[in-house]
Amino acid sequence: MADKQAVIELMNRAGVAYDIADTDFLTNMFVDDGAQFHLTIAGGDVIPFDGKEAIGKLFTDSLTDQTDQRRHCITNIYFKDETDDAVTAISYLVLITVENGELKVLSSGMYTDVCVNVGGEWKIRNRRLDLDLPY
Repeated sequence: MADKQAVIELMNRAGVAYDIADTDFLTNMFVDDGAQFHLTIAGGDVIPFDGKEAIGKLFTDSLTDQTDQRRHCITNIYFKDETDDAVTAISYLVLITVENGELKVLSSGMYTDVCVNVGGEWKIRNRRLDLDLPY
């Protein structure tokens, strides 16, 4: 069986890593070969980011353009397709923003993460984020 607690920690650390601009963690939470992050916004077309370099650039570029403080709240995590070395984790995202003394919900969505055990460390092979609204 997959180490569910380690996968939950990976999901939660990913949210915090974005909020504190830890782009090294965000990039390195993905496998070295074949990493994918596919994003849809409000039911639009899939926006693919294939490979760690492209995924890392997405995070770096997003943080560069950001003027607010984000809080990624990861909730309702559950698992399917579980083996000893792989699991699919499903979770909700509630994205809160703080800017100019105002707090509001910016967006929400659902993550589908295929996580694999690589040398004793859980990493994301494929991440899909379906956002309900633009961020």
